[in-house]
Parts: sequence; structure tokens; C-alpha cells
Amino acid sequence: MTINKPLLSACRAVHIYLTMLGLLVMLLFGLTGFTIHHEDWFGATTPRVAESQTQVPPALIAAKDDLRIVEHLRSAFAIRGAMSSLADTGEELVIAFREPGQTWEITIEKSTGHATAQNEQFNFAAVINNLHRGRFTGPAWDWVIDLSALLIVLACLTGFILWLALPKRRQLGIAFLVFGTVATMAVIYFFIPGPDAVRTPVQAASRSAP
Repeated sequence: MTINKPLLSACRAVHIYLTMLGLLVMLLFGLTGFTIHHEDWFGATTPRVAESQTQVPPALIAAKDDLRIVEHLRSAFAIRGAMSSLADTGEELVIAFREPGQTWEITIEKSTGHATAQNEQFNFAAVINNLHRGRFTGPAWDWVIDLSALLIVLACLTGFILWLALPKRRQLGIAFLVFGTVATMAVIYFFIPGPDAVRTPVQAASRSAP
């Protein structure tokens, strides 16, 4: 098999420079594919919980100046995350903030301005897992995810073409390609979904109860 030299040269340039350009994000998504699958191993589901208080100026509450209230809370608690909700229950304001490694839920008593914040802070594994999911990351990171997916596809395709250009290793590469494809399809066909869940004695008793 002979591959057009200009095409081969273009594939080599694309493969090399795109791989180097996106090395960090490819490593990130590769690593987090493992850490997401084993979140409990890395303590990514157990946050450190803290509570703190501050005072919101009553004038801001009386003026219903939500923007300045939010900015006051950001300054008071050093919050970087985006506001995800703001609810007025009549007697209280409940405001939530989210970012990949941290969540805030702040309750403000409208009559006094007293604010109580519940803060959950997660570890580094949880942060990179949420980056992988695009959770609480904002539109800029959404673009990074989309472009990274395109980059990985292009790296795979150009790498395949470059491998075909190696006559001494072409057959071995195709053999590995076929084996990997067949093995993956076999796992999908024969082992997904997995076995039925095994009920614990407590679950079995609750199911049989009237």
C-alpha cells in the first residue's frame, strides 16, 4: 500500500503538533477515565464540610439588590464559583454557588441580614473528575472538551495513516487493530449489562414484608 507523500506529510505534521498542543488535556481525560470509575478509592465523594457566618447589609436586602448581595457574599466568603440558584422563600434568601471542587449554600435571614454558609470542599481527584464531566465548569471549558474530543479523533486517524505507511510493521499493526476491535465488541455484546445485583438480607426482607 502506497500513501500519497503530501498526505503522509500533512498527517505527520497534524499528528505531531496536535498531540503536543493537546498533551495536557489528553492526559487529563485519560487519567480521569480511571479516577471517575473508582471515585471511592480516591476519596472523591467525601467532602470536607464547614459552616461560617457573615452579615449582609440590610439595605441591600430591602432594595432587593440581588447582584450586590451576590457580590457581597463572594467577597465575604472568597467564592469563585458561579451562582447556580437564588431563591426567595419569603423570610429567607437561599443562594447556591458551584465550581468543580466546591459548593456553597448560603441562607440569609431577610429580617436581620444574618447569613449562614454551608461549604463542601472536595479533593483534587473530585476536581479533575468534574473537569472531565464538564460539571460546574462554565462555557469556556465546554469548548475545551469539544475541541479535545476533535483533537483525540484527529490524532487517532492520523496515527493510523502513519502506521499504514510503515510496510515492515503494517501487518502487525492491522492485526492488533482487528484484535482490539473484536475484543471490544465482544465485551460490549457479551458482558454489558453486567450481572444482576445481589440483594442483601436486609433488602430481601424489606421486599418480602407486607
